[in-house]
Amino acid sequence: MTILPFEKLTRATQRKKLRSLAFDCLEYHGVIAGDIRLLQFEDNAVYLVEAGDARYVLRMSVRDGRSPQEQCSELEWMESLIAEKAIIAPKPVYARPDRKVSVHARPGWPEAVTTAMFEWIPGKVSPGSLNGRMAEELGRVTAKLHEHAMNYRLPADFSRPEWGHAEIFDHGAAALSPLARERLSAEEQALLAQVREAVRDRLPERTAAEWGLIHADLHRGNLVVTPEGDVAVIDFDDCGLGYYMLDVATVLSSFLRSCKAADYPEFAASYSRGYRSVRDFPPSVGLLNEFLVMRDTIILNFILGSANQAVMEWGPARAKGILGLMRDYLNTGRYPGYLNLAHIS
Repeated sequence: MTILPFEKLTRATQRKKLRSLAFDCLEYHGVIAGDIRLLQFEDNAVYLVEAGDARYVLRMSVRDGRSPQEQCSELEWMESLIAEKAIIAPKPVYARPDRKVSVHARPGWPEAVTTAMFEWIPGKVSPGSLNGRMAEELGRVTAKLHEHAMNYRLPADFSRPEWGHAEIFDHGAAALSPLARERLSAEEQALLAQVREAVRDRLPERTAAEWGLIHADLHRGNLVVTPEGDVAVIDFDDCGLGYYMLDVATVLSSFLRSCKAADYPEFAASYSRGYRSVRDFPPSVGLLNEFLVMRDTIILNFILGSANQAVMEWGPARAKGILGLMRDYLNTGRYPGYLNLAHIS
């Protein structure tokens, strides 16, 4: 019997197979589900799990996922953040300390599916905008995340990706993926090469004040405003070593796109006050332009390297928009979202 590769199946068939596998994964994590509901399926499939009065999130890495050791390292950092009450984050769930993640191989699938499970955080996910008080709170949360990272002793077997210049510009899908090459014109490829050089020449050294463990995907879709009015951070799947300012740029870039243009400076000012109430911004705060470019390059890499149907529905238009902003950056040295955070009040 011929087994079709997973990526050749219809999206409906992929979802059916994922749902079936999800119940095997839940058994591994020691949870008996009454019902599950697919929340997202891009490279990861994410389910809301109902189990009696309890709710959980099951994350299944289907394509280009992190290794089991990388995911265990992610969970260990989250456990430390929660234990030290640095921020509110989803508590990892597993049956035993030595069984933090599960690994399931299936014929025809692009890779073994590694799963992790978390407690559900109730509240409003992906807030489109935040009032001044909540924007300040988000600033404090970002700063506390970085403060904890600076004092976190990495375990000997710690393994997470890096988010530096080479990893984003030289080793990203836009530079290496054959699929990306098909989607980019010669002019666009040359544009990205120019942007890569411009950003590289301006980035700071990887000192302790600039570089450490970051969330690396701190956009509004990974925030939850709880019923108590706190800001919780979810989805640490991309966490790794990078510039602290990349997290700051990710927050600002995300809310620049979601709030009214006239409201953005006020949001940024409140966010900045909140951050500086905990710690000073890194010395490279004046290079926000370059970190905004790096953030959009990460998104571009994701879009250009993806064959996922859901990504292709929104991705091409977003990619074209980013490339246009990069042309302007080369001409002006400015990128949308830039503000002088060191002096904003």
